[in-house]
Amino acid sequence: MRSSEDIADLGGVMFTVVIGTYNGARTLGRALDALEAQITEFSYEILVINDASTDSTAEIASRLSIRLINLELNQGHGHTLNVGLAEARGQYMAMMDDDCVPHQRWIQQLGIAWNSVGPDVTMIGGLVEPFETDTFNRRYVAFRRPLRHQEARVSEVAGFWTRLRYQFSPPDIRSEPRPVYFTVGANMSVRVQSAREVGGFSEIPGSGEEESLARPLRSRFGPLTVQLFPSIVMHHNFHPLLRDTFRRSRSYGRASGREWVRDRDLPSLAPLLPCATFVAALVAVVSPVSSLAVLILSPYILYRRWFTWFRASGSSEAIVYPYVQAVEDLANNVGFAQGAWRELRMRRRLSNRSSRGSLS
Repeated sequence: MRSSEDIADLGGVMFTVVIGTYNGARTLGRALDALEAQITEFSYEILVINDASTDSTAEIASRLSIRLINLELNQGHGHTLNVGLAEARGQYMAMMDDDCVPHQRWIQQLGIAWNSVGPDVTMIGGLVEPFETDTFNRRYVAFRRPLRHQEARVSEVAGFWTRLRYQFSPPDIRSEPRPVYFTVGANMSVRVQSAREVGGFSEIPGSGEEESLARPLRSRFGPLTVQLFPSIVMHHNFHPLLRDTFRRSRSYGRASGREWVRDRDLPSLAPLLPCATFVAALVAVVSPVSSLAVLILSPYILYRRWFTWFRASGSSEAIVYPYVQAVEDLANNVGFAQGAWRELRMRRRLSNRSSRGSLS
């Protein structure tokens, strides 16, 4: 076993592991313990970017084996990643969240993956799985997999029907490495020089950092430059309570709403409620009772993965998963509307200020 202390004196490192954190004292210690205990032949350093935390984050990250950068002002996760990118000494920058726990051979699997690809590959990611499944929410998250990559076929040029099919029937996890549209930021690594060349991560609040970097990388280096290796596993310490899942879905929705206003792309709305309401309205013309049945049963019909999970796990909890997912999608759509409205208001204010400035 090689710890980061063992490789700190090396003239160069292969990986710089960057954790951007804000008030992450509750989970950061466990993440750092797992990083220091990596079993690997590849050299790495650990770099923690403390985004002006007000808790004990700085004290927890103050270890001899860790480079700690304390920012004076809180400027968001995208900014912490860009600081990490600028300060990275490694050939590759690996990213994880402060509430993640990497597999003991995470660095090793990253190194094997990078050694197996050519210079045209600039981003490699892996899977994110729950660290524990001791509560209803954590078991639901294991079924739902909210932190997952996006397949290459659902890129910025994908049409409406392709995206709709992906929403209702996301593909099953496959074991072979393959190109994807973007990977999950909680388990992602990039070629440092290439990421610097395209300008790094977006620092706009609400923008998905992984997608904001994957897009210019794909544009410059081609559609095969972003790769998924399912053998690279990161464990995420999800919150034990279900309300956090709804909060996260609403937060993702707000980010999608702001991006939709900025990019004018197809809106990333969860389609269950609009589709179910439309079908129920049509059925109501013939039979109001059947219309009610459509609304009640639509989560089971549209979210078919629950039955496969129910058969595989044998857990009766899976029976309610479609309804939990429906509420989660509702939270996403509410967040989307909020994000789009706020972005439109901000643009209107900026336009008004610009108009007043030109008149004066």
